[in-house]
Amino acid sequence: MLISATSALVLNWTSNDIWKTNNAREYLDNLDLSEGNPLYNAFDELENYMLTQAITNRKYFVRNYTIAFLRKLEQEKKNGQVIVLAAGIAPLSVEIASLFPKTILFDVDQYAMPEKEKYLKNMCPNIRFIECDITKIDLLKTKLSQYGWDPENPTMVVVEGIVYYLLETDLKNILFFFANHHTGLIADFVLKPEYVNVKNRMFGEVVFKRIRELVGLEFLNFYEPGYFMALVRDSGFQNAKRFKMDEIQMERTGQKDPFDLEEPAWVSMVKS
Repeated sequence: MLISATSALVLNWTSNDIWKTNNAREYLDNLDLSEGNPLYNAFDELENYMLTQAITNRKYFVRNYTIAFLRKLEQEKKNGQVIVLAAGIAPLSVEIASLFPKTILFDVDQYAMPEKEKYLKNMCPNIRFIECDITKIDLLKTKLSQYGWDPENPTMVVVEGIVYYLLETDLKNILFFFANHHTGLIADFVLKPEYVNVKNRMFGEVVFKRIRELVGLEFLNFYEPGYFMALVRDSGFQNAKRFKMDEIQMERTGQKDPFDLEEPAWVSMVKS
């Protein structure tokens, strides 16, 4: 399976102990992430450490809150659904599908879905792989329906690692669509540098500068925290709550360091 340098880089920045199931670990172990090595090696030891902490926290948050959502439904004798937008090659759906075999998951991405499905060799038959540009809402709605999504059943939508690549109007359309169908939401966003503590500001700046240069992106969208939370709530997720890296780091490792600061990191998580 062809893996882009940026996708491989994110997986290289994720501690493997995040993933607990044999299926997810086997899937990861067999991936060739060497495409990301030149970019990984472009960062120094401290940069790689800080970025590994942030990305691992991001994955930890998404995994844990998705599991919490589905376990609550299990207690109510219900089966949920999970939609992962811009799913790429990440192992999240493999992990969740393995833990909850009665749950239907929908991996949605413009790229790599047929390859990922073929690569998994029916390891997780409860995952549906949908090739779709997530900004094309009518097409997204049609394809989700074709692959079996039932908007009447409880659904969690994961919007991870993609918000900064989206135009704000496209992001609003996506959020409004899913809020209108009463789904839950797990997402992340990147703060504008001036809102990040000066001690850690450079790590966010350097990673996105290098990724932008590598990929040749025309834009990246970063947000003032209050503005972003208002955008999410105005889109229909009125109970959305923001989580900063210090509290996630504390939950994951038992200490806040290296995010023991006010506005400690360039990325925050959101749950509704």
